[in-house]
Amino acid sequence: MENPHYPFDRISYRSENTTVDLSVVMPVFNESSIVESVLHEWNQTLIENKLTYEIIVTNDGSLDGTGRVLDKLRREIPQLRVIHQLNTGHSQAIRRGYSMARGEYILQCDLNGRYEPEDFVRLWDCKANHRLVIAHRTHRLDSFPRRVFSSSLKKLTRWIFGVQLQDPNVPFRLFKREPLVEFLRILPPEWKSTNLALSIYVSKETPQRIIEVKIPFRKRALGKSSTTLYDLINLGFEFLGELLTLRRILKTAPDRISALQPIKQGI
Repeated sequence: MENPHYPFDRISYRSENTTVDLSVVMPVFNESSIVESVLHEWNQTLIENKLTYEIIVTNDGSLDGTGRVLDKLRREIPQLRVIHQLNTGHSQAIRRGYSMARGEYILQCDLNGRYEPEDFVRLWDCKANHRLVIAHRTHRLDSFPRRVFSSSLKKLTRWIFGVQLQDPNVPFRLFKREPLVEFLRILPPEWKSTNLALSIYVSKETPQRIIEVKIPFRKRALGKSSTTLYDLINLGFEFLGELLTLRRILKTAPDRISALQPIKQGI
């Protein structure tokens, strides 16, 4: 277990201001058994694709030694940037990673070993004509409650917004940093539905600029999800409330116009 006095809410990385091609944002919670192997796999793949990049890992209050493994890896992988914070949840973790990103594009991928690094190329190859490229997970090996949760979100998205996406909340996605990060500024910071809100926003405003790419889903080789059925039920009610609020935001928020213009101008 992580020492209770471990210095959370700190940032550990080399300070640079240079823009890069790609920022890989990876939230993590209690994955000490796989963090090292997964990060080395991703780092090698990005090197082979000859990109300038950074990997931003948000350690969301892990208690199993994940933070210490990350600090060790930071000395081995120069492109790795590590954020240690108290546990705030997945959505807040990725948003903090987004706020630190310097890449022209952002790839978000959970650091749990469920996606092959090589599959990133499938998303990258579709970026030219799209603002948001999201994976469509095939052959899903999730637990039954998680499959029901994902299916329910898909149905809610169609019912409330008329958006026809197969996997709108998927945590494996590539997007241009501006202006989608700008759009997040009009969303309450405590929201849990960041991924879903971004998918809906682009689908509603510029449907021609979003694409789903079929990606195989890897079964977790080590560990197990920390999310319980009770958590999923509560999360479902929170998502419903946030989606109804999002519908109102997209119709009435005055800041929406300034956030939307860069997409329509193709910036």
